[in-house]
Amino acid sequence: MGDSNGKASTLSGAHTLNGGYKIRMKKIENCAGADAIITADENFTVVLTKNCDIKSRGCVRFKDFKTGNAKYTISKDGVQVLQGSTDICDQASRPRRTEHIAELLRSLGVPEKCPIDAGQICTEPSQVVNINRFKQYLPLARGAITVDVAVQHDSGKSCFKIRFDITK
Repeated sequence: MGDSNGKASTLSGAHTLNGGYKIRMKKIENCAGADAIITADENFTVVLTKNCDIKSRGCVRFKDFKTGNAKYTISKDGVQVLQGSTDICDQASRPRRTEHIAELLRSLGVPEKCPIDAGQICTEPSQVVNINRFKQYLPLARGAITVDVAVQHDSGKSCFKIRFDITK
């Protein structure tokens, strides 16, 4: 994600996770340019505490859209480990989506159905998402992680490049 001018937002800092793991956010970049349907503040920050709480501060802005078809690729240490596509509007409104995902989306104020009207979602560090229940998977995820997401909306495009390291 990036700011409304298409500049990359860079998140830095290493934070110890229970079990001695650290997650270092390298970059969240908006790669769809100034006309992107979804963008983040340039100063958007994310912190992972030693208690496995994710805290964020900043705003994500979005323009009107009725559809969102995402294609994603997840790589670890340069090797693709997952690729797929999904209808983000269908996923947001699914009554049977996992409660963990639903909790995360609700805590961040993400709309639960399309169409989406133009607006913004702002977060403060008091909005905590605890990932302690997932820490047993960190040994599998250890390495340099890259997440690329391209979304085609009825009203344009969104594109995100997320880079972070998981180390011990």
